[in-house]
Amino acid sequence: MSRKVSGKNFRVILLILALLVSIYLFLHGSIFNIDSIIVQGNDKVSPEEIMALSGLVPGNNIFDIDADIACIAIQAHPMVKTAEVERRIPNKLEIKITERQVWAIIPYQEVFLCIDETGICFERLNKTPIIGYPIITMDSMPEYVNLGQAVNKQATDIIRQVWLAIPESGQQKISDYHYMNNENELKIYTRNGTEIRFGNMERLDEKAKTLTQVLQIESDFIKSGKDVLEYVDMRFKGEPVVKTRI
Repeated sequence: MSRKVSGKNFRVILLILALLVSIYLFLHGSIFNIDSIIVQGNDKVSPEEIMALSGLVPGNNIFDIDADIACIAIQAHPMVKTAEVERRIPNKLEIKITERQVWAIIPYQEVFLCIDETGICFERLNKTPIIGYPIITMDSMPEYVNLGQAVNKQATDIIRQVWLAIPESGQQKISDYHYMNNENELKIYTRNGTEIRFGNMERLDEKAKTLTQVLQIESDFIKSGKDVLEYVDMRFKGEPVVKTRI
């Protein structure tokens, strides 16, 4: 009885091995060799750059590629925020990327640094970009800023919180956000020249509402032919301190 059972088990094992070999040979057949790679989502980064970074080439077996490593390599490009590699069975690959978009501009030496919402610098411009983006200045900047590097994450995080707390109509009335590194505080300058001493992130919602009101008051003054606000200090609890030019 034991010999019959052993013989039967042996045949089952052989059958399983044969099946596994057949599957392996099938999956590694020429039908699964990559014949095309499509790049999508790119605008400023060329498909050739993305392909070169990925290390993916036609002719490789679609199941042998390491999609995770390819994505990490693509994301090394400063302009690329995310990358995804998808297999299209039997023999096509699709690379989907998301490029970084300008959120704010930082004047730096003789150029303008473009940063995204996470503070990553991904492009340098030799001339002032189209208006509409927050302008950020700081008391001190790093000696060197490389593409793909966060310029000052703490500063950009603070400024973005304030920017998001202000209505879009208010955002458009602000000229620039100035970060004071030592104090970890913020000054805001309006397009009409009023200095807003915003301070730190304490009472953010309260100060954002006050800032919105100040921007509206300033607009009303300008419409009536007056330019009277010099600065508004809202760093401390209670009513903000307002200094006028007259």
